Amino acid sequence: MKYAYGDLLTDIAKPFIIGIFIAGCITFFFPDDLTRWANDHNFLSMLVMLIAGIPMYVCATSSTPIAAALILKGLNPGAALVFLLAGPATNAATINIVKTVFNTRTLVIYLSMICLCSLAMGFFVDFLYKILDIRASAVVGQSSELFPESIQLIATVILTGLIVFNTISNFRHRTRPAHSH
Repeated sequence: MKYAYGDLLTDIAKPFIIGIFIAGCITFFFPDDLTRWANDHNFLSMLVMLIAGIPMYVCATSSTPIAAALILKGLNPGAALVFLLAGPATNAATINIVKTVFNTRTLVIYLSMICLCSLAMGFFVDFLYKILDIRASAVVGQSSELFPESIQLIATVILTGLIVFNTISNFRHRTRPAHSH
């Protein structure tokens, strides 16, 4: 329990909050029809998300709400998946380690395979949505209808409280002077 609601929650709190903030900005500021062109230009939308995801380090925790917000605004699910796959796998630290430990050739192969596999999976997801006749923007966010709004609000308050409590506890622990015996 201490690990799940303490250490783990503390580790994911910052990227989670950043992801929620970016998703909120996308939801609020992006016009509803901004990404509708993605339905007519699947490959182009996937390339845009690949280009956006590779240099921008986003961990899986923060990229998920961002992808959901983009889907709500009309982005095709395949392009969102490309972002979800390419972003977390291509952070600067990983790229540097691959290049240092192996070599530039290996890095090029690594990045190429991430790009190819992400695009292939993106096309596959769009294909599934098309043959199953599912509209992604209609499906995203429907899980919230499973729980009454009061339960959602209580869960939000508890999660926020735990994040604030853990942040304050960790701050106090780090700033506390070491006592000598």
